Amino acid sequence: MTGNRYPANLPSVGLSTFFRSPVCEDLNAVSANVAFLGVPYDAGSGFRPGARFGPREIRSFSLRYSAWGGHSANGYWNVSDRRRYLEGISMVDCGDVDITYYDFELNRRKIVDCVRPLIASKALPVLIGGDHSITFPAICAFEGSGPIDVVHFDAHMDWRDHIDGVRHSNASPLRRVKELPFVHQMVQLGIRDIRTSADQVDAAEAAGSVIFTSDAIRERGVSAVVDALPPLRRTYVTIDIDALDPSIAPGTQSPTVDGLLYHEVRQLLAGISRRAEIVAVDLVEVNPMIDTTGQTCLLASTLITEFLGMIFAARGAGKAQSE
Repeated sequence: MTGNRYPANLPSVGLSTFFRSPVCEDLNAVSANVAFLGVPYDAGSGFRPGARFGPREIRSFSLRYSAWGGHSANGYWNVSDRRRYLEGISMVDCGDVDITYYDFELNRRKIVDCVRPLIASKALPVLIGGDHSITFPAICAFEGSGPIDVVHFDAHMDWRDHIDGVRHSNASPLRRVKELPFVHQMVQLGIRDIRTSADQVDAAEAAGSVIFTSDAIRERGVSAVVDALPPLRRTYVTIDIDALDPSIAPGTQSPTVDGLLYHEVRQLLAGISRRAEIVAVDLVEVNPMIDTTGQTCLLASTLITEFLGMIFAARGAGKAQSE
């Protein structure tokens, strides 16, 4: 048998890679527009572990959108605006960071060492967690490449200084990130958890973070919030899946009621894509162990696909024109 082995391209056959992308585990040999990297670490979670299996399961559900498997990179057509996105955009799956049990510092170095060659390759790194503690080492990898801004979707501030002396958990990554000297603007969207304390908000705002709660986004409207964003330049976007309402994304460690709906997040991402140069994306906190129907994994796959379409459309790539 020669040529493409899977011309039907059904999700139930073939290897599970992100969107059926070709595998490229040599991080120094990446030649693509997008490089996916799994980060299966959840030792930063204090409640309902299991996000370490997020990369594997999201890979499986992403096969629903596997336009790249053995086919030309023909992207997808959006029925809402009748435009095609991601046409001609190449993608590779770089496998996973080889996580080692519970040693955060060792794993931090591993994550940095895996992300840096992706940055050097000029591919767009798309990291799939894992819990939210992976965001800090992922952003550490940008040290020396110039200033970056950070946009953070979450129900939670993630601004605890420490928990009983532990400074690197999924309760602290955005505080650690803002302490990095090359991180400038920070925007936090969808905050609403009733466990959020006044000292966290005060500390975040004193450090320069701009906060929009889920209520503020609804009251002001997405367009007004996008217009009110500070100037964004080279921007890292981190998406905690619990920014979305648990009615549509139940498979997460810390679901929080009254979250953002899918169309609200999609519209916010579209506005950010137009205003900023997106240099990396991560999506974290999907926990397949409690995502019994796969609803959250499928939503995550859809969100990644549409966000990539927006990013490359803003760059003038991937066609994004009417047919």
